[in-house]
Amino acid sequence: MNRRKRFITSLLSIGIGASLVLSGCGSTNDNTVTPGTNGNSAKDGGSLTLWMFNTDDYLKPVAEEIAEEMKIKLNYEFINPETYKTKIKVAISANELPDVFAQYAGKSERESILNSKMAAPLNDTLQSTGLEGSFNDGMLIKEADGNIYSLPYRPDQSYLLAYNKKLMNELGLKAPTTWDELMNVIKIANDKGITPITLGGKDRWPGEIIYNLLVLREDKDAYTKAQNGEMSFSDKPFVDAADKIIELVNANAFQSGFLGNSDLEARELFYGGKALMIVNGSWIFTKAIPALGDDLGYVKFPKTGAEADPFSSNMGEKSTAPYGLYVNANSKQLELSKEFAVRYSLKVNESLAKLGQATYAETAVKPEGEVNEAYAQYLKDYSEYSFIQTFWGNTVPAAVNEENRDLNQKLFTGSLPSSEFVQMMDKIMKQQ
Repeated sequence: MNRRKRFITSLLSIGIGASLVLSGCGSTNDNTVTPGTNGNSAKDGGSLTLWMFNTDDYLKPVAEEIAEEMKIKLNYEFINPETYKTKIKVAISANELPDVFAQYAGKSERESILNSKMAAPLNDTLQSTGLEGSFNDGMLIKEADGNIYSLPYRPDQSYLLAYNKKLMNELGLKAPTTWDELMNVIKIANDKGITPITLGGKDRWPGEIIYNLLVLREDKDAYTKAQNGEMSFSDKPFVDAADKIIELVNANAFQSGFLGNSDLEARELFYGGKALMIVNGSWIFTKAIPALGDDLGYVKFPKTGAEADPFSSNMGEKSTAPYGLYVNANSKQLELSKEFAVRYSLKVNESLAKLGQATYAETAVKPEGEVNEAYAQYLKDYSEYSFIQTFWGNTVPAAVNEENRDLNQKLFTGSLPSSEFVQMMDKIMKQQ
């Protein structure tokens, strides 16, 4: 058992705090902090700039703590994800990157940073500080040239079905584990005037990932084979998954007007007890635990298709890729920036451990507080997955991703036949 799995298993008996913080790929909180407003006075060690697209509560104080330890002035910006996507692209093009910066999601964005030659190799700092061995196996990515250019700063995350135990009990139902059970829960919830599943269709990616999951439940190897040209995106697994999306829409599985609701709005419906279920990422635990407490339920996404062993795989993302923390190769304080980035990554890891989240490096820090039953079960399940399919949108060029998400949203209108949908998707995905 590797170090990460040992840590996750230990969490089940140690416990986590109700203040758990997890991030979502679709968070729309505009939590921008402009440069120079972090309260740090000028230090003797110099001055650095930091850009992060995440708005997780623990990231700012950790940055300030490292700056205090290093006696440096830190100017930072924590920018909402949608704004950050544009900002980082413009900064790369204009060669105006900050000293340290985080990469937004997506294969194309990682490649853009590396191809621009604006990321500094971190090997020397990792070795000179003796901290390279602190990271768990596989958490530091070595590129073809043997260099390490990025550091992790996020826990591994995956998709799930969360539900309101109180509402489920009032309906006399159990959490669904099969397609038939899911459709029955949706019918009964609608009959009782309860929103079955809340979905932020306006942001497109929540619906896209539900479709991704449904394909995974038809054939866990379908996406990889289609990407490699071994099958078509118009083959049976993709058609059957599209048919199930149409069936969900026709069954009124989602709240009224869901295509006009953001992911944040959809989550708030669930946190507020106004929806029975939500299909989303493990980052929802950040607010679901304090909002629902012991009424928060969790199960793996149901068996909905032909895949023989559906519960051994899931959709997810790794902290190593496509997310990463980088240092600007043109930084005027290059060595200082690299030291800050390494120390920041490991200090964030300590915060994750304290909050009870999965970690990417060794730490003596222990979780605080009491285990939430739903989250403890999620951690156990995550540690036992034999296959994690990276979210499709993080494996394709940005332009392809945008076009495919637009198409996927049309599927959720219920008016686009599955046969037409998969043919259009096949053309889009072949542009890679």
